[in-house]
Amino acid sequence: MKTKLITIGFILADAILLGVAAFLYQGLDRTAPVISFSQDELRYSPDLTKAELLEGVTASDREDGDVTDSLLIEKISDTADGRVIITYAALDSSNNVAKKSRICRVEG
Repeated sequence: MKTKLITIGFILADAILLGVAAFLYQGLDRTAPVISFSQDELRYSPDLTKAELLEGVTASDREDGDVTDSLLIEKISDTADGRVIITYAALDSSNNVAKKSRICRVEG
């Protein structure tokens, strides 16, 4: 009888803890920021600075608002047809990461 009561107690405690964990998990921010580009087409040149490559690029998050300051250029890759792909990344305070790429023509 004592073993049954202990087992029922553990089952109830597990159910309560599972409910608490599910409630806390629902409150977490799991949405990545949104990266947007201005309508201006970027012409890529190898001598462009980071600031010039980030010009007109913004990032916003539902919870944090504007997270444009966290933007960085993850990589720049050449394509077979002479263009480049620039990949941007942004981070919010919950460490959700967004990535977005754009294809640019090379100057010259």
